[in-house]
Amino acid sequence: MLGPDMKPTNLKSALRWSLLLLGSALAASCAGDTPYYSVQVEAPDTVSLTPGENTPVEMTLTRIADKRGNIRLTLARAPEGITLLPEVLLPAEEDSITATPTLAVASNTTTTGLVQSLLLAEDPTNAFASGATFFIVVLPKPAPQPDFSIAVEPRQVNIYAGQSIQVPVTVTRTEGFTGKVSLTLEAATSRIKVDPATIEADQTTRQLYLYTDRSTTRLPVAATLTATSEDGRKATTGLTINVR
Repeated sequence: MLGPDMKPTNLKSALRWSLLLLGSALAASCAGDTPYYSVQVEAPDTVSLTPGENTPVEMTLTRIADKRGNIRLTLARAPEGITLLPEVLLPAEEDSITATPTLAVASNTTTTGLVQSLLLAEDPTNAFASGATFFIVVLPKPAPQPDFSIAVEPRQVNIYAGQSIQVPVTVTRTEGFTGKVSLTLEAATSRIKVDPATIEADQTTRQLYLYTDRSTTRLPVAATLTATSEDGRKATTGLTINVR
């Protein structure tokens, strides 16, 4: 379950994938009169979680087909400890269905960073199967200090390569801590950078300016945001930068 300071990624921005399910054996047997079979899946392209978290993921399956059978949508190519359950079933007698399976990351997972999994749609009766890439980003758990912590909301931001955005960062001070903290970002690529920033002693929130190079690969990037106090102590949290 999500902890009190851990919010699931905003799932409102979804991509529509058209999955063309091609049955080679059936096509060969029907020669030029190949049955038409198409399935559309509406789902987020990227979801970010930390170990031990889970979140509902809304998915809609829509079928256009000459022959009808039950379609199962499952998560494939995901490492152990990452699940999407229950599987989504589109019955043969229905054209569309919307379901909300739960994506979960086990608390003891050793997987970190970007996971390129597959949403696999299968109709065994008609020997059709195909899939679409589904990105899962396993972020590091927040690591606070006893007297201060940082958070970023949302934890997943979308940005086009070559552009910049502002990311709001919040520091929470406790136990009498009143000092300022400096903010830095560590990502797997040098093509993503932030301006040097400080949350002053009388501030709790600061906009962090994040930049991407035009040559940045169009993939989600797991990053670590660090707040460092004047005496060198560090608090961290994770951020997904979804480069489009």
